This record gives sequence, C-alpha cells and structure tokens, in this order.
Amino acid sequence: MLKVSELEKAVGGLSNPSKMPGFSYGIPASECLLGSILRQKTGSTCSKCYALKGMYVFPCVKNAQARRLKILRENLPAWTQNMVALLSRKLEKREKVFRWHDSGDLQSVAHLGAIVEIARALPSVKFWLPTRERGMVAEWRKANGTLPRNLVVRVSAAMVGQNPPSIEGTLSSTVGYYDGIQCPAYSQGGQCGECRMCWNPHIHSVNYPLH
Repeated sequence: MLKVSELEKAVGGLSNPSKMPGFSYGIPASECLLGSILRQKTGSTCSKCYALKGMYVFPCVKNAQARRLKILRENLPAWTQNMVALLSRKLEKREKVFRWHDSGDLQSVAHLGAIVEIARALPSVKFWLPTRERGMVAEWRKANGTLPRNLVVRVSAAMVGQNPPSIEGTLSSTVGYYDGIQCPAYSQGGQCGECRMCWNPHIHSVNYPLH
C-alpha cells in the first residue's frame, strides 16, 4: 500500500482553498476548453476569471496545477485509482466534502467518467463538480445514465445574469442572477462557514456574484 505522501505525489497533490471546508483539485484555468473561448467574450462568466489572478498566479500554484494536469492526461486509469486511495485516507478524519476544480474544468468525457468512478468508490464523500462543459455532461449521461447521488454536478451559466441552465439530471449555478438562492460566502468574510448548499443535491441552483 502506498503512503499518503506517495499517493499525493502520484496525483500531483490536492488543493486546499482557504474559504472551503475541504480539499479540492485545481488544474490550470488557462486549459479550460469552453472557458478559454468564453474568456474572450465580454459579459461571460469567464471574462474576469478569478482563477487567473490573485493567489492563482503564484509560481508554486501554477506549477502544481500544471503537474496535476500532466498526470491526469498521461494515465487516467492510474490517476483514478490513486485519487480513490488518497481521498479515502485524507478524508478519514475530516468532513467528507470535496470540490472538483477550484481552478480549471473537465478536459474530456473520459475525465468526467473517472470522476464518476471515484464518487462511486467513495459513497460517503459528498462531491461537488461545477462545470461549463454541458456537452460533455450530456454525452456522458446519454451513454451511461444517472450520475451518482453523492456527485452534485452543477452546470454553470455561460453569461453573467443568465438564467440557470437546464440540463437533465444535473443541477446548476449562475453568476449575477439575483433570483433564487444566493451564495452567502461574500457576506461572511468570503468563507463557506457552515453553508454546504453547493454540495446539496436538493438545491437546484446557487447564484454567485461576479468575482
């Protein structure tokens, strides 16, 4: 059995966003597929991407993200197996919540399939996957059916102020859409605090301010 330190090396390490209750897994926002297109579009939710500024531009952060993406791309089955082993150990004595991609997004339908496999292997962990890659999600569901109950996939609106996306079998999130449920983090020092709405499969849509 690999040590935790060996597993961390094998997947490129985990992110640990200060605002959140658990770990995440960040890859370069510059490598987002749809996001890279949306960044060029005024008024899109990616036009002022938070993951391309602030702490995310530090060399140590950028290097870690690039390392994770390289590992993920080179051997997805091994990455999947190692993520299951690592998360089962890292979350053993912590709250069992995990966010996919505090930076970056899905790279392929196979990538989503690997995330689904991880969620199924760890049914006690609540996973949250925000994504703009609605096409990948729809393609996976068409081929495979229902997503695991412990994997909350929130398809993100492409434009600021846009209505929540409606993709069968998924939930949604918006930016600058002021009807419905609002993320409370920005009224509590930028912290999730006790809120777990993003991980809650009963919350259809969550809105965030542009940041």
